[in-house]
Amino acid sequence: MTGQPLVVFGGTFDPPHLGHQQVIVGLRGTLGLPLLVVPNGHPVHRRPPSASPEDRLRMTQLMVQEVGDPLVSVSDLEVGRPGPSYTSDTLARLVDGEPGRPLLLALGSDAARSLWRWHRPDLVAERARLVVFDRPGSRIGAGAAVEELKGHGWPGPEPLLVSLTAPEVESSRVRARLRRGEVAEGLLAASVLRHIRERGLYRESAQSAAVPDGIIAPR
Repeated sequence: MTGQPLVVFGGTFDPPHLGHQQVIVGLRGTLGLPLLVVPNGHPVHRRPPSASPEDRLRMTQLMVQEVGDPLVSVSDLEVGRPGPSYTSDTLARLVDGEPGRPLLLALGSDAARSLWRWHRPDLVAERARLVVFDRPGSRIGAGAAVEELKGHGWPGPEPLLVSLTAPEVESSRVRARLRRGEVAEGLLAASVLRHIRERGLYRESAQSAAVPDGIIAPR
């Protein structure tokens, strides 16, 4: 017996912003399935995040609370696990936790096109079906990203394509604004911004303020 499919949406969330929030709303509205948000702990595909795994987990929880959807939850699977954060390992943990429950992995088109270069993409394909979304500002559309991925021999089932209207917001630009002390209202949930100010995050010493990351998934 299989359970209801679960959509997994991962990312660095450094910090989680209005773009992430609207992607979540859009995926829920389009797919109508429970959605699990997974902040990565120790990403290997970019420089270390500016905020700690614990701060990014807390900010993601606050952002999801703003969404106000009981079928959207946040997982600490990667934050609580030592070592590099690999999507294949996270999916394996989810499969072990609920054997037989179908998993869908939601990726932006920019991230999906490079999935073949991730750690053990064959295991990602084995454990989850892809949901590829595009949005204003994407460098490549969802359909083109999937065709590029297939060109590299993607072995998984046919991905689902979703078009979203989430605003074009990049975490790197939000960090830069915060670092300069500029207004960030309208880009972040009020509770997330409050956490950032209380914790003194994203000041001049932020390690990755200039790294363009957009909306991506852990690899």
